[in-house]
Amino acid sequence: MFSRSLFLTHVYKNVIKMSVFVQKINPITGANDWVVQNEDYDFHQEVARSAFADMLHDSERNQLYEQALRAAINKKHAEGKKANVLDIGTGTGLLSMMAVRNGADSVTACEAFKPMSECALKIIALNGFEGKIKVIPKRSTDINVGEQGDMRERCNILVTEVFDTELIGEGALSTFQHAHKYLLEKDSIVVPESATIFAQVVECPLVQNWNKLKDIFNDDLELLLKVPDSIQNCAGSAAVHDVQLSQLSYNSFNTIASPIPVLRFDWSGQTPFIFERSTINTIKAECDGKAQAVFMWWELQMDTENKIVLSCAPVWAHPWTKLKGDVEIPWRDHWMQAIYYFPNDINVKKGQEVNLISCHDEYSLWFNLTHNLRITDSDYLNPVCSCGLHANFSRTRIGQMNDSRRNKKYLSLFEEQLNNNSCILVLGDGFYFALTAAKYGVKKMYFLETNTLSRRILLEFINFNGIKNVEVIPSLEKLNEIDLKEINCVLGEPYFTSSILQWDNLLFLYLLKGIKKLVSNDIQVFPQKVVIRAVAVHFKDLYKIRSPLGKCEGLLMKNFDQLIEESSNISDDTVEAHPLWEYPGFALSEVEEILEIDMAHPPESATERKGNIKIQSHMECNGIAVWSDWYPLNSPRFLISTGPISPITVGEKINWDMYTRQGVYLFSNKCKTNEIKYSFSLNFSNGHINFKCD
Repeated sequence: MFSRSLFLTHVYKNVIKMSVFVQKINPITGANDWVVQNEDYDFHQEVARSAFADMLHDSERNQLYEQALRAAINKKHAEGKKANVLDIGTGTGLLSMMAVRNGADSVTACEAFKPMSECALKIIALNGFEGKIKVIPKRSTDINVGEQGDMRERCNILVTEVFDTELIGEGALSTFQHAHKYLLEKDSIVVPESATIFAQVVECPLVQNWNKLKDIFNDDLELLLKVPDSIQNCAGSAAVHDVQLSQLSYNSFNTIASPIPVLRFDWSGQTPFIFERSTINTIKAECDGKAQAVFMWWELQMDTENKIVLSCAPVWAHPWTKLKGDVEIPWRDHWMQAIYYFPNDINVKKGQEVNLISCHDEYSLWFNLTHNLRITDSDYLNPVCSCGLHANFSRTRIGQMNDSRRNKKYLSLFEEQLNNNSCILVLGDGFYFALTAAKYGVKKMYFLETNTLSRRILLEFINFNGIKNVEVIPSLEKLNEIDLKEINCVLGEPYFTSSILQWDNLLFLYLLKGIKKLVSNDIQVFPQKVVIRAVAVHFKDLYKIRSPLGKCEGLLMKNFDQLIEESSNISDDTVEAHPLWEYPGFALSEVEEILEIDMAHPPESATERKGNIKIQSHMECNGIAVWSDWYPLNSPRFLISTGPISPITVGEKINWDMYTRQGVYLFSNKCKTNEIKYSFSLNFSNGHINFKCD
């Protein structure tokens, strides 16, 4: 999934040990580190990203593909023809083996990623299909057909899975077009035969928090900080926001318009492929409200008769729910749902007609909504961020900026701790909320903003709100040129754009260490401490991204499991970042306090903690969740948690903060044990953190 080290470049190979020096940005120190890695580090990193291919754990997907393949093969045989199957992007060879066992006369599979094509050959042999499937280690667009080509003749059945959350983001349109033009016969059957995109127009303040910054008010509704017009009026980003929509509370949104099909893609080749298109659907608002976003998902029509359908709908719109009532729908992390934000909120009245505009190019989708009877060219434009906020910060971070619970605690801190003698240095990226401190009459504020875009946005906030007693410092070098002896307070959330895991924000400590010699000795530091905590978890589904397949639909996957495990051990960090509110999990232990750090007096050397997490539930443990709790003041009243937002109870579902990503240590197999041993080390001299579980 995610690596908290950013791969930059290979420099040279050590010939004796066959290793490479890889440059990584250490997010805690902010420095570039050179580390020795396996010579195939980047290859293993790419393999490991498949994360044990949770797609292959999707039994419904696998079974529907096989049903549709069987129908296609039988249809060709009923026509008196051979069934010659082409499998594009075969991966493990699963679909190719399914084709053989369902009577295909010939099967050709292509896989451009060489380690995967080699793995497919081993799996095919392991399952007794050697000699029955030809594997071509090429992209389908590079395959030649002819007497001396990769394929002697064209095929008449195509099976492929080249889809992502956005359906077309992996180049499905060009893949299908090329296959029909060069690799398939005229009357070929394609599995899947077509796809349909659905859109549901909603009002949802919760998801809008991930998109639009809000003005800041105090409890008396006094305006403290206004968002600049340039940010308020920005169309935002058209980039897909993929989310497990089923985990949203049904009460968190109002349906302005129920789900409707808005775009259909015909993969059969019977109609021309269109790479840029727009559709308009006139819809009636089902309630009063603000149309803010589209919830999007898609269906695959797997066979020519549209009897076999694979749906990626959220639980409230899923066909299974409609047929069976309250059911558990298939879990998919490879194909989620998506949110697309309108450039502007549209006020609607119940029964009012509005036009939903749905657009796509070769790789992406976007949507708009308009009252206008006459639609202009601008209504079709793909939204582009003009303010810098959406380009610089993740959706999660924008939601964090809008988090009213968090912001109220900072306001209380400012009211209780700051006065007209306070001279403040703010450390971090995008802590625009700190500007509200200027409203409390502080003497002076300095912001260290090394991020160029974040600095530009900060200056817009300052100018737009007419704040005078603020100075923005662009670098540590510039900070060193200023007499900072008057500073008596250092403030941070902390947050840095380089951070992936929450403990990466300990970069605050390293900045603080370098600054302390420039400021007074009796300086106040907020936050005063940070506590790293953990809990043992039974994840309902998330464990699948690290769980070996063993068998998949009766076919052995041993070689694939070994390849992924080996690559993960070489290239992956032990702890990954995930938005755990999207992945239901149940607490199996009490919260374990791993490490507490006094921000004003941190340890100077390496610190190591070892302990045991006691399992107090009969459920199997398949992961450890970790997070950081920050204390602006050393009091539970000021706790700002990046983990659970309500007390954890053993055996019950954990309620996670929706505006941060938590750390997860996943086990490759479910664990039945009474306790889990862990070790945690933090080397303060180089910023390296290591967390391991046994």
